[in-house]
Amino acid sequence: MTVNADLARIFGGADAVYLAPVGTKLPTTIGEALDASFQDTGWLHADGITETPTGSKSELRGHQNTGVVRSRIESPGTQVKFVALEDKALTREIRYDVKNAVTAEGVRTERRGAGQRVSPRACVIDKFDTDDQTVKERTVIERLEIVPDGDRVYSNADIAGFGMLGEIIGEYTVFSTDLESQLKP
Repeated sequence: MTVNADLARIFGGADAVYLAPVGTKLPTTIGEALDASFQDTGWLHADGITETPTGSKSELRGHQNTGVVRSRIESPGTQVKFVALEDKALTREIRYDVKNAVTAEGVRTERRGAGQRVSPRACVIDKFDTDDQTVKERTVIERLEIVPDGDRVYSNADIAGFGMLGEIIGEYTVFSTDLESQLKP
């Protein structure tokens, strides 16, 4: 077995989650500038960005000794989870069912519904290696359906962040720096 620490990534560099209305022009390369409609969610919680497969495995068994004949994934999908730390219109309007918002004389007044809602957005997630900012991974999602995730805790022990959980709808594209090809002689 060959191991290579240069291929092990620690993210958390200039990582960012950008959101825009569904239908916004998406980038087609790892370094393409984003459409002006994309907004940066801002600082992210130290827990980072979590990508989770959501399907569950089921086993189909045969009659003989109840042996497993086939396995399959039911309800396959992928979720993205993060906590935005900045309190701004973008994060509030995803976290809460904001019916109306007006800012006057430095005060933002929101009229909210009591429930939550799904907020579909186009999404680009840029992740950079902490030690080498030239190493990058970019996830481009045409439709991410975002819902509030977890409690928003108001305390003096941590930042009162905006937890978000998004389900990727359809296919998505991932661009990444190919370090393996750079190491080959």
